[in-house]
Amino acid sequence: LDELGNASITAVDIDNGSNDACGILSLEADNSFDCSNVGANTVTLTVTDNNNNVSTTTAIVTVEDNVLPQALAKDITVQLDEFGNASITASDIDNGSNDACGILSLEADNSFDCSNVGPNTVTLTVTDNNNNVSTTTAVITVEDNVLPVITCVENSSRYIDPYQTYYTVSQTEFNASATDACGIASLTYVGGLTSTSGTSMDGVQLDLGDNTIVWKAVDVNANESTCTTVITVQKRPTSITYNGDLSEQYSDSVDLSATLVDDVSGNGIQGKTIIFTIGTQSISAVTNANGVAATSLILTQNPANIYTVNAEFLEDASYLASTDEKDFDISQEDAIVEYTGQTLQATPSSSSSETMVVLSANIQDITVSDGINDPYAGDIRNAKVKFVNRDNGTDISGWINVVDLINSNDSRTGNVTFNWNVNIGSSDAESTTVGIIVDNGYYIRNQSDDNMVITVYKPVGDFITGGGYIMPVNSEGVYASTSGLKTNFGFNVKYNKKGNKLKGHMNVIFRRLESDGLHIYQVKGNAIQSLGVNIENEENKTAQFITKANLTDITDPLNTISLGGNLFLKVEMSDKGEPGKNDLIGFNLTKNGELFYSSNWSGIKTNQMLLSGGNLVVHSGFNLGSVDGDGSNGGKSEVETEIITLGLFEVSAWPNPSKDKFNLSIKSVNSEAKVEVFVFDISGKLMHYAQGKANENYQFGEQFASGVYTLKVVQSSNVEFKRLIKD
Repeated sequence: LDELGNASITAVDIDNGSNDACGILSLEADNSFDCSNVGANTVTLTVTDNNNNVSTTTAIVTVEDNVLPQALAKDITVQLDEFGNASITASDIDNGSNDACGILSLEADNSFDCSNVGPNTVTLTVTDNNNNVSTTTAVITVEDNVLPVITCVENSSRYIDPYQTYYTVSQTEFNASATDACGIASLTYVGGLTSTSGTSMDGVQLDLGDNTIVWKAVDVNANESTCTTVITVQKRPTSITYNGDLSEQYSDSVDLSATLVDDVSGNGIQGKTIIFTIGTQSISAVTNANGVAATSLILTQNPANIYTVNAEFLEDASYLASTDEKDFDISQEDAIVEYTGQTLQATPSSSSSETMVVLSANIQDITVSDGINDPYAGDIRNAKVKFVNRDNGTDISGWINVVDLINSNDSRTGNVTFNWNVNIGSSDAESTTVGIIVDNGYYIRNQSDDNMVITVYKPVGDFITGGGYIMPVNSEGVYASTSGLKTNFGFNVKYNKKGNKLKGHMNVIFRRLESDGLHIYQVKGNAIQSLGVNIENEENKTAQFITKANLTDITDPLNTISLGGNLFLKVEMSDKGEPGKNDLIGFNLTKNGELFYSSNWSGIKTNQMLLSGGNLVVHSGFNLGSVDGDGSNGGKSEVETEIITLGLFEVSAWPNPSKDKFNLSIKSVNSEAKVEVFVFDISGKLMHYAQGKANENYQFGEQFASGVYTLKVVQSSNVEFKRLIKD
């Protein structure tokens, strides 16, 4: 066969000498062959002689295809799959290989992997249907365009390192992973606090907020894949617990303490500022190694308000804020009270029933007397004071603000004064138990220990009266007072004009330290039994009286305890003139012969003792020695009557207020009797004393400091008070 797959013969080609005597006219046989005839073909040879005689015979014509097929190939490019493999068929690179008899097969290498990446020469073998073989080559370019598979850690959050402003990555916690069939050439990241890069994030610092970390995987054939992890760095949460005091008195030091804890680690946080706030006051402290901040604060706020204590940590570069709040109670500070006002006051005349009593008290912060246990002083001007009538439970004054300081440089001690208008009506004298209450402000005190007995009397004859206090050191009896503690008293006792009946009252208050604390006792006379006076010595008038009495424990003003009655109280006194600083008195209380209380026991009797404050007044002259309460004196009555002339008695002081000195005018119908002038400061201290006569002018006060003063002018039974103000 030729390249077209054809072949032809003539009859001659298969004639093998056919003959005839007459000659051969023609030879005939099949003469065309194609690819379908490849192989042995029986061909009939027809021989015709010249006489048209025909003979036939056969011959075997073998057709062969020895023409090689035309092998044609083309270059192609193939892609590796995700497994790193690629495959082709021979037809993929066949470019029209052909053969006249047809192509039996095409063959070529058909498998490729990562090792074949790039150009590969592949032989295409073409076999025709008659097994003729031709070959050619093609270039197969193997490409790896499959991206590596990269996996990042899921987005997550972390807390800043303790005390830092960043988070430090630990080991491989944020490392990505990557795979590729042909292999990973590199796996790197970019990101972090300083935009670092590398193959591992171990030790990388991440800033506060969102940190975007980009990982890139490159395979061996330079294919790249990326993934992203967002790491949110947060400040560390905290908890604060207040564990300091929850109550304290005004002006005292409150211990403040709080613990700041890292909620992540559970550990205390060191070196952080904690702000403590109570009301309008704040103070700060720094936490120690255990997270504890401690400090103290002097409380200066009004105890009447409602408070909380707040411990607060403010957010900083590393830690979130936290706060703790609890109820806090500011209680009133303890005050000390010392009465400095009048205890005995006469009305302006025997016909007058009304007078002004200057009630005055020094109010002190407790630190003045107890600086060891309470060293933190407040401002006593934050105190409010009220004078009350303990006998009937009524108020004498309203609440008085402490305005005046005893020493302008010392805010611990102040003074209050109240002018009490007292009307004793038809009585010649009345005694009132006056209490001093500190409350309704920053300070508190309400104790019977501070009670004073105030006596107001008419300056008439035939009676004794007095008020003040003593400081016993030799008290004896079942209820002996404790040495150095005050005993207050107030009394008035008189005969009626006929001299046959005694009337009046007696009030004694003394103090005693017992196993459960300080007790205050009150002795009240209820039936005057006898009275004797002796005014023979003008400079030492004496008196003695006996009264039945009741004894009461008044420690708690709201819950007094009666200790019985039918006791006998004997009082002896010596009036040594004005202003009473040299007067003496003694109290002796018995029941059925048993000594209950002696103010100054000598071992066998009660002696009189010097007044520490106050005054005694012994008037007129029943020099009776002893007179029974029913008026009987056994027929031994000797009556001496002191004649008191009543009339004009006027006291004027000007200017008032004064910036320099005061002028004093005293007008009296009695121009002969001695006039005494006393000036006391607000604490009761005698600042000026003078003697003279009436109807004369006096000047004083140029050396006085600014303040309030009390003027007392005495002439016989005439007593006049004035309030002076020095600017």
